[in-house]
Amino acid sequence: MRRLDHLWRTAATGAAFAFIFVGGGLLAGVMLPLLPLPGSGSHVRVRRVIHRVFRFYLLCLRRLGLLTLRFENTAPLDTPGGRLIVANHPSLLDVVMLMALIPDAQCIVKSQLWTHPLLGPLMRRAGYIRNDLEPEALLEACRNALRLGQSLIIFPEGTRSQPGQPPRFRRGFANLATLTAAPIQTVLITCDPPTLIKGEPWWKIPPIRPTFRLTLGERLEAARYLDQRNRSVAARRLVQSLERYYAEKLGYV
Repeated sequence: MRRLDHLWRTAATGAAFAFIFVGGGLLAGVMLPLLPLPGSGSHVRVRRVIHRVFRFYLLCLRRLGLLTLRFENTAPLDTPGGRLIVANHPSLLDVVMLMALIPDAQCIVKSQLWTHPLLGPLMRRAGYIRNDLEPEALLEACRNALRLGQSLIIFPEGTRSQPGQPPRFRRGFANLATLTAAPIQTVLITCDPPTLIKGEPWWKIPPIRPTFRLTLGERLEAARYLDQRNRSVAARRLVQSLERYYAEKLGYV
């Protein structure tokens, strides 16, 4: 029975990955053009459609027995307001969970996704921000998103976490936080046993169903770090503060 369960979860995981790519292409190329999305708010409407699709997607993963989800104190994520959503990044599903919880989530996406034949049209219709913009253009795009009340999801590690190691954050997110003075909402994500981690193929699933836990953490005001005369020093202090916070909450210290 255990072997049959493992084979079933492996096959269903493959189907779930196929849904992301094929479903994303169908959503952008077939379904969204049929929806009434004209006007300047069309990007917002597309992002809300993606939000609902990801909620349904997670429901399907749960019903298929592929995972267990635990969302703790996450109700504030459902409220509007320009802010930076800062989270650690243990697995491939992290962004899916966050976007399923946040109705109007804005993301900075890799240029490879922007030009992807299946997912690229969806990225553009949603108005996500390319990560290969010039620094000034990237900053202005983020400022505009925050000004419009969007929640900007950021993974400060820049990639998935190294398994078994405390998070190491890059300074780019801290520069953005100090330049925009946007409030920072921390989110802690764990997965036990680990799955869909960095350097591991999707078919290497754990022997038992993983439990994903997403917990709302502290809310920080970036302004508290702006007292420094040197912005580089302020950004470094913010990085060090959040690294300590995540290391403590994730049990590394």
